[in-house]
Amino acid sequence: MKVYRDVKLADPFLRPYWRHERVVKMLDTVPPERCKRHDDIWIRDYKTFLYQWKKSEDNRDKLLYDNPGLYFAYILFDRMYIEPELRLIIEARLLAGESYEAIAEGCKTIPETIQWYERLFFNVYDFLDHYDWVLKHVLLPASDRFVAEEGDDEDDEDDFQVPRSTAVVDPHLDMSLKFFAYYGGPVVCDVMISGFRRDRRVASPEGLEDYFNDHFMNQIMMRSAQAAGRFEINKYNVMELFATHSRIIEIQKTVKADDERHSNIDQHIGALLNELHFDAGKSSKKLYDDTAIGIYDEGASEVDPDELLLLGAGIKPKSLNDAPGLSFSSRKEPEKNAKSK
Repeated sequence: MKVYRDVKLADPFLRPYWRHERVVKMLDTVPPERCKRHDDIWIRDYKTFLYQWKKSEDNRDKLLYDNPGLYFAYILFDRMYIEPELRLIIEARLLAGESYEAIAEGCKTIPETIQWYERLFFNVYDFLDHYDWVLKHVLLPASDRFVAEEGDDEDDEDDFQVPRSTAVVDPHLDMSLKFFAYYGGPVVCDVMISGFRRDRRVASPEGLEDYFNDHFMNQIMMRSAQAAGRFEINKYNVMELFATHSRIIEIQKTVKADDERHSNIDQHIGALLNELHFDAGKSSKKLYDDTAIGIYDEGASEVDPDELLLLGAGIKPKSLNDAPGLSFSSRKEPEKNAKSK
């Protein structure tokens, strides 16, 4: 069992943005509440930063050069409704377990930006092994937010609504991106964000067809997985779902039977190939010296495959009775007038 030095980190209801909440609560009082002994360095520095940020716009340039990592992290948080894509990408990569340095490299920023963002607004790095906590406080809220944004509540007509795409195939979907990143890891996260694989490059025109075919197949699989995680099940489509599930089970059983059959064939062929010796050049001559195959190989006659198999089994074909006596000098020249006849 993991033991935390700070007892509040063991709170099962702790939310990922608990440090941000703590600072906002302190600054909401007049005068602002002082930091307590249990408030860590992240809370203390963020309180000073946020107080100066809200005090005057003239202070903000100074804040940038005093602590650029914290400055850029707050900009990411502050623009979450205007430009949410980068924030969602960072959160997904944090859930996938990528390092601060790797995420910063991809986002063209400094590692301190990612670290400050994670510490203040999306504190999951220390809790990734607590999968039930991640599900409760990160994944399910992302799913609930998406469903709520799709709904049409007449009571909220005058409320400000953040425009958000409701397309199933939106690659920056908060719900699907977080789920796949956490359970699939960095490779799956990378593909779900862009739809492309960075490790697949086309080296020549001949590889174009395979590249586009593979890309098309990967896109279909990715978008199908996104859609499968959020389509509604009701009394009108539940029977179709049962039929689809039954068909999948049937296909899996068929594929499994084929795999077992092929594996048995593969084993027999492999055993047969292991018994065959393939040699060429001097090693072949040495291996077959003083054997029937070696004698015929030195002669002028060529042994056909059937005769070779018999010789290998220790049987001398009748058709080779005169073959050892043949030599290149004993061959008769074809008659000159053979074609005219």
